[in-house]
Amino acid sequence: MTEKQSDFTTVLGQISGTPLLIFAICMTGQTLSNFDQSLFSYAIPGIMVTFDVGLSAIGGILSVSFVFAAITTVTIGVAADRFGRRRLFIFCLAMSALLVGVHALAPTIITLTIVRACAFGLSAGILPLINAYMAEAAPARVRGVMTGLLQTGYALGWFLAALIGAPILEAYGWRYIFLPALAVIPLAFIIARALPESARFVAQTNEHVGDKSRVWDLSAWTEKPKVLWEPALRNRTIWCWLLFFFQGGAYAGTAFYFPTFFSQVHGYTEREAAEIVGLSYGIGAIGYITVAIVGEFIMTRRNTVLVCMVVGTAALAGLIWIPQTYSQNVLWFGAMTMTFYASASAMWALAAEMFPTRARATASGVMLAGVLLSFAVFPLGVAYLVESISWQTAFTLAAVPAAAIATLAAAMLPNLKSGLDIDEIAV
Repeated sequence: MTEKQSDFTTVLGQISGTPLLIFAICMTGQTLSNFDQSLFSYAIPGIMVTFDVGLSAIGGILSVSFVFAAITTVTIGVAADRFGRRRLFIFCLAMSALLVGVHALAPTIITLTIVRACAFGLSAGILPLINAYMAEAAPARVRGVMTGLLQTGYALGWFLAALIGAPILEAYGWRYIFLPALAVIPLAFIIARALPESARFVAQTNEHVGDKSRVWDLSAWTEKPKVLWEPALRNRTIWCWLLFFFQGGAYAGTAFYFPTFFSQVHGYTEREAAEIVGLSYGIGAIGYITVAIVGEFIMTRRNTVLVCMVVGTAALAGLIWIPQTYSQNVLWFGAMTMTFYASASAMWALAAEMFPTRARATASGVMLAGVLLSFAVFPLGVAYLVESISWQTAFTLAAVPAAAIATLAAAMLPNLKSGLDIDEIAV
């Protein structure tokens, strides 16, 4: 048996007790949060009809939501590094679910925009919290697997939303599709009873007892982001941010519109389009798991990201231009989610390792802000492009150059060895 095979067989023995509990809760939160937020994408065709708006108006809603979320995620990340991860996690999960449920009552497109922005802003804040939580709780040798596997919650959330939402959408219309999100609220409070605070955060806080008392001191809020610009971390911050911004842009310029794309280009019904997306994300979950394992035991996480980006970009281009049948669309979409989307399993684990505990949630928040800013720019640009050129050309112009830049940025990041103690890596 090789050394890597021996490492892999000991994984289950290392994941037990508190790390396993935190993983289960964080995975649940990630899945439920993405379940809530993905409902909006499935509802877009119906929203356009109800409010008599074009795709550019939908792009505007998405852009406003993402700009607001870029601000809230950095704020939540900084707050988590100052006051802890637990309470913020529960608050964001419960309140975002409540606001998603309120989507069903929106009387105007402006009201819907406001509610969408607030819901997504809180939901997006969950990612830097769970990323820091898991990086700090997981044993060193399986940290990448456990942190990476959390990204599977994204695909599972979209799959679950399609499974539940598609029949509701067909039978009752787009407003009712948001009501299942309300079931997340009681689940959030059940989770609250079991979730412990991060032990590494508690240990660090005990060394800096006076820090939490400076609630209204502006310098106390700005000192965390300043850590990312220290000489030892500056290049990591820049290249990592570019990776997340452009990978997110290639994703956002296409993903949110795929249900509409399948309806308008291929002529599928709203339910059929939702099923294609949902089934493809279900297939993609396999990729998220595979990428997490490969990045831990076979290749470095940086190199895993590079491979996924190159192969995934080709699969994305193929999805846009090649499929002609329902099954072909599912297969190409599934191949793309297993590679391009699944690169997130290695990206977030790599990002968590590159920054110290004192600013880890802040760094995750800043990286997520980069993703969200790209989400604000790319969907709006694609919406205007679609109205003047074809869907396929608009998707290609938005996704392929951005994916190439993201690949270059990934290549510039340090090629860190997997399995080291997180505080040894993060200088």
